[in-house]
Amino acid sequence: MTMGRRSSAGFVAIWAAGIFSAALGAQPPRTVWDGVYTVEQAKRGAVLFDERCAECHGPSGAGGGMAGALAGAAFSANYDGQTVGDLFDRNRTTMPPGREGQLLGPDNAAIIAFMLQFNDFPAGQTELPSQGMALKAIKYVAQKPVAAGPQQGDRPPGTHQDNTGGQEWIRRLERPERIPGLKIDEVVATLKLKPGDVVADIGSGTGAYTLPFAKAVAPTGKALAVDIWPELLGYIKQKAANENVTNLQTVLAALDDPRLPPNVVDVAFFHDVFHNTNDRQAYLRVLASQLKPSGRIVIVEQEFDDPIAKKWDKPEDRITREQVKGWMAAVGFALNAEFDIFKGASNPQGTGMPERWFVVYAR
Repeated sequence: MTMGRRSSAGFVAIWAAGIFSAALGAQPPRTVWDGVYTVEQAKRGAVLFDERCAECHGPSGAGGGMAGALAGAAFSANYDGQTVGDLFDRNRTTMPPGREGQLLGPDNAAIIAFMLQFNDFPAGQTELPSQGMALKAIKYVAQKPVAAGPQQGDRPPGTHQDNTGGQEWIRRLERPERIPGLKIDEVVATLKLKPGDVVADIGSGTGAYTLPFAKAVAPTGKALAVDIWPELLGYIKQKAANENVTNLQTVLAALDDPRLPPNVVDVAFFHDVFHNTNDRQAYLRVLASQLKPSGRIVIVEQEFDDPIAKKWDKPEDRITREQVKGWMAAVGFALNAEFDIFKGASNPQGTGMPERWFVVYAR
């Protein structure tokens, strides 16, 4: 009887474990957006990072002379789709240089918790485990997943725009490492802007180009910050006020219409945003009708097959120079100039920005 009871209990335990495992299997996989570390763990990791990693990767992982940054789009693109376990294994086998394999599991986990915090992933109530196999169950997802159901970020079939909210765009676009990749001074010089010109920065974001455009065309010219997000336009207004830029005007656009004042704009400028329009041909038709007869359309777009571009956008959301040439021809515009300041070795490294082509069209 005793043996029978033990056997029965064992069977029940195994059966219960099977049900529990099945329930776990039914759960969606965890990601770095699910609060997989604690604030205290990240604090310990910050101390350990400064002791063991900062010499190569710079203070707080911002990048140093010997190694790249451990934060930002470029870093996240490297691990997007992998797991936290992959990051754990890489730390264990490659760091610190000359002492590989000596980073203990709990210390490694704490350092990763700090890295997740530094990359703006949320903290939770449970510490990150210190076993590589357990960490394989946590997926590294660079972009915050959109909740199920009709949410602001959902994209119906046939649409291309990234409907990420304005506040999230501010966080993304104001990353310090991104700014060198914009090559703002070179863009302004290349466009040969002069006082009196009116420039529309379409998809102006946080105004990285808009404010320099305004300064380049002052005192008699004007820069228009054109965007679909009121939060972004408010942010640009505040930046302009802080810098005493008075010749900048904001324009709340529609998805299919930049809503420019008619026959006023000399240059319509798109940086890494024209691919987000849905009906590109129709958008250009509206835009062309609003420009001066001598107006130029400037498009800077990511190379179609650039690895970073492929990480962030589906093939149907990216565009080529050949496609733009056809769309432009249909509205009476031809290629006027092309520049390579974002190509190859000219594209700054470590910014998280893909290689881009830079074209200017005119009637």
